[in-house]
Amino acid sequence: MAEIETRLRALEAALAQQAATPSEAAQAELRAALDRLRVSCAEQAAALELALHHPAEQVHLPGELLRRLPVPVLRLTHGLRVLDANAAARALLGDGGTGERSGVLRAVLSRSQARALTQALDAAFLPPDAASRAPAVALRLRIGRADGPRHSFHAHVVAAPDTPEAERASWWLVLLPIETGTSAGNPELLRLLIESTIDPVALTDTEGRVVIANKAYAQPFGRIPAEIEGRRRSQFMDEQLARHLNGLEAGVIARRTALIVEESVLRPTRPHDGPPGTPRPAHLLTERRPVFDDDGAVIGVFTRARDVTEELRTREVERLADRVFEQSSDAIVITDPGLRVMRTNPAFERMSGIAPGATPALLLDALVTPRSGTRWIMAGMSETDSWLRQVLARAEGSWQGEVTLHGKDDRQLTCWARITRLTDAAGVNLGHVAMLADLTLLRQTQADNQRMAQFDQLTGLANRRLLAERIDDWIGFASRAGQSFALMYLDLNKFKSVNDSLGHETGDLLLTVIADRLRAALTEGELAARIGGDEFVVLIGNADEAAAQRRAAELLDHLARPLDLPGLHNYRPSASAGIACYGRHGDSRDALLRNSDLAMYAAKSDRRAVMIYEPSMGAEALRELETRVALVSALENDEFELHFQPIFALDDKRPRGCEALVRWNRPGHGLVMPGAFLPVAAKAGLMPAIDRMVLRRAVAVQARWRWAGLVHADWTLSINQTASSLAAQDWAEVLDAALVRVGWKTSDDVAPPFGLQIELTEDQLAVDIPGAMEALQRLRKMGIALAIDDFGTGYSSLTYLRRMPVTTLKIDASFVRGIEADGDARQIVEAIIGLAKKFGFVALAEGIESEAALQTLIELGCDYGQGYLFERPLPQSAFEARFFGCEPGHVPNPDAALLARP
Repeated sequence: MAEIETRLRALEAALAQQAATPSEAAQAELRAALDRLRVSCAEQAAALELALHHPAEQVHLPGELLRRLPVPVLRLTHGLRVLDANAAARALLGDGGTGERSGVLRAVLSRSQARALTQALDAAFLPPDAASRAPAVALRLRIGRADGPRHSFHAHVVAAPDTPEAERASWWLVLLPIETGTSAGNPELLRLLIESTIDPVALTDTEGRVVIANKAYAQPFGRIPAEIEGRRRSQFMDEQLARHLNGLEAGVIARRTALIVEESVLRPTRPHDGPPGTPRPAHLLTERRPVFDDDGAVIGVFTRARDVTEELRTREVERLADRVFEQSSDAIVITDPGLRVMRTNPAFERMSGIAPGATPALLLDALVTPRSGTRWIMAGMSETDSWLRQVLARAEGSWQGEVTLHGKDDRQLTCWARITRLTDAAGVNLGHVAMLADLTLLRQTQADNQRMAQFDQLTGLANRRLLAERIDDWIGFASRAGQSFALMYLDLNKFKSVNDSLGHETGDLLLTVIADRLRAALTEGELAARIGGDEFVVLIGNADEAAAQRRAAELLDHLARPLDLPGLHNYRPSASAGIACYGRHGDSRDALLRNSDLAMYAAKSDRRAVMIYEPSMGAEALRELETRVALVSALENDEFELHFQPIFALDDKRPRGCEALVRWNRPGHGLVMPGAFLPVAAKAGLMPAIDRMVLRRAVAVQARWRWAGLVHADWTLSINQTASSLAAQDWAEVLDAALVRVGWKTSDDVAPPFGLQIELTEDQLAVDIPGAMEALQRLRKMGIALAIDDFGTGYSSLTYLRRMPVTTLKIDASFVRGIEADGDARQIVEAIIGLAKKFGFVALAEGIESEAALQTLIELGCDYGQGYLFERPLPQSAFEARFFGCEPGHVPNPDAALLARP
């Protein structure tokens, strides 16, 4: 009664404070209601006291008083069978789904609660002969219908008086609801607390039933909390998962200690994780803790699963950051706000040689100093504060630039530094981090690259690029100062002979000596450069024509001193030089180089040492340029034609073949001979196009004659080609296509002998052109003969005669003309004919213009010949009329011949 009175007073005080209407009438009415409630509670308490402590025969449960009590009252056996219950108890428990009331309490109690209640019954039991009054035992139970919510009660157990032996004893069980004024007993407040957390939270009883759960717990199963509360796990989740979780909770209950497990699961996608509906992998740290009642018995398990995915990710990022710090190839230094070094990584120790902790008071601004390339940062700085502090202050806490890292033993490294201030969320300076990338090797490489880009690798002199920069600089200075300077273009004489006869190693040694002598002879205001091959340029400052010519003569005399090299004893190098002066001979770099080059070639042609540029020297260069442009148009406009000169067998004076010679029918110039345009075409890179044009036309003419029956298989058509054209990968394909075009072969068969012969000059064979030898071997397999033209005038070698598939040696016309009177020429021709016979070649003499020369060649055993004595080169129609007796238009063209092929 005292307890009820205390609680009513507390309720009265609370209501007085929260009354919405402060009028006295309302407060009086409220106090009257409380008085009536107090009287009612007192009456019920007295009735309950009477029912519990008077004999059963005096007070019966079916009595009106107990029936109307608002709290549940049950009479139990020791086996927890219900003997009787009032209306409140029946409303609370129902029938437990069993159809009878006697076993309803047992059905709704957990094992632990049933055990605790049985122990309470034993404690409250008093034998009949006991003189004392039966004690009342209190405990806490959570009871409700099997299919409904559960409520917490203070359970009071009293043994019924005048009970026989213990086996037949009975007890009164009175259930008083626990107040809901605190969070522990207020379901709404408890649910509010549980739902306020984003982590999955659930409370289960010892049978695995969910007592309460939040939305985060129910969502993965596609449920809401109301659909899983009061249910066992197997009713809303996978059976295997339910057994697993039940096992974990059983262990928690048995050990009465918490269990923390890290799990990987698939959880619904959050808005910022990706498209909805796609599960995302998550790491959960699940904590399961036992829940105890007031008596210390485990009544359930509290489960909370915390998503630690982001924490693990952050931890992994931190671990990777530590690994980056330790394994970075750049030096990393961490300092405090005062720039005192706190931590360094291994790369810093490798670069600087300073071990961690070796210098406790080491400061970052003493370790690194700005390099000369960043001198600008020192402008306007205070001399009392460190440069780095001032730089960071100006740059708002972040600076990067090139610095020198000062290491152990005066070690200095060029580094690129990135220094950043570290702050917390409030902007408080925590220190600095400096990352230092070693640029020493890079800067050395850049210096090497600059040397390679601006200096000749063989001689160490300036190269063409640096020379161009210096000429532009000199032009700018001379134009401002009103002065002049000279450019001397120098080319060594007979350097090619040294290279060809003694090899490139000796040639390189000679170039090195020339460069050293030039370098030693230069005075202040002069610059020497090698611009390619054996060509050098010397800039002579503040010099007019006369001074430049004198200086050029001095340099040439200095170069001409005797020297000894492998294969060269007491050799005196010589050179030809051309001079162009700024202002008089040109006011641009290109003009000065071009005009000095022209003057050098003029000096070489006139066999003079030095020549000053004259305007007339450019006329020849202009003519060459015009010819080059016209050759391009000639190829496009089909201005070339073939003339044919017969080749006779000297023993019977009968034609056995002919040579196709190209002519240029240049508009406005008439027929141009090959000597006037082929050298220009070679310089312009047009020879491959001209060679292919000659090849296609010659194949067409030979096919025309063969299909018409004008010539037979022993007739040879000889054409001139360059070795570089033959070495091209597609040359054989061009020949195949031409043979297919005229019907001499199909695309996949082997062509029958065609009677085609390729002529190469001796000089071309002497040059080592990649792929040339392989191309010549392909010609042999295709049945194409090879003749060496102008034999005896170039680089004669028995080696290439043995290696190459040669069939004919053509004796140059310079040995044939006047052979009948020139004993030396006769001996050379006789030797060539003998050489041809030794190797099994055919000897063919060019330029036969007299009967005397012809008779001499016959006496020497020459096989074939050609020259004006027999016939000049003729156009195709004239050749066909002269040697085949054909009228124009009577010879089938290649297309008609193709149709006539059997």
